[in-house]
Amino acid sequence: MNIKNCPKCGKIFSPVGGSLICKDCIRAEEQEFERVRDYLRENRGADINIVSEETGVSTKKILKYLRDGRLEITDGMGDFLKCEKCGVSIRSGQYCRSCAEKVSKNLSSVLIPENRDEAPPKAKMHIKKR
Repeated sequence: MNIKNCPKCGKIFSPVGGSLICKDCIRAEEQEFERVRDYLRENRGADINIVSEETGVSTKKILKYLRDGRLEITDGMGDFLKCEKCGVSIRSGQYCRSCAEKVSKNLSSVLIPENRDEAPPKAKMHIKKR
């Protein structure tokens, strides 16, 4: 059985589905997101600093929600969030549409053979010895 210490609270837990933190910390983080989401439903277009102050959720976490695509900046909020590749203003995520398409195309060209009639290389698997 694989067990770890939660990097947030230190509690011992068994990671499920690649989780990096324990269930209690996941639940607490989700509750923080819900506070931000609920606040924004009532106060559409609020400034990140005000949202942080009113909800008790750090601006760093709110920025992470924007980068993860869980929140979106409203029109007219300026150059707050930038594409990580070209620097153009974006509303959510990490990349603008153009850069996201380029990254996706580059990734596809590596993963999908140009001659689709060719069989992909065969992957061999085995059970890992403990």
